[in-house]
Amino acid sequence: MTGILDLFDPDAPAMTPSERKRLYREAAKEFGKPKGLFAAEPGTGPAGETCGTCLHLYRRRMSKTYLKCALVNREWTGGSATDVKASTPACLKWEAR
Repeated sequence: MTGILDLFDPDAPAMTPSERKRLYREAAKEFGKPKGLFAAEPGTGPAGETCGTCLHLYRRRMSKTYLKCALVNREWTGGSATDVKASTPACLKWEAR
């Protein structure tokens, strides 16, 4: 097991980008928070509903199609940090199409 002091060990090998991504994915699973920018906390909306069934799901078509929450469009970025997944549980702002 590694400790916090191992982070500052000059002899420790650096992590590769793929190792960093794997570590990030594992941490995201552990904490269970969906990645993306939502109008409210995911999972607080009607039971059984998802972002994919919401009126506010916006499909931004570029070279690919990116799913975004239209209620927070002022905060969208050009990156994946503000993308949502259609399978994410609905939030309080969910409305039927």
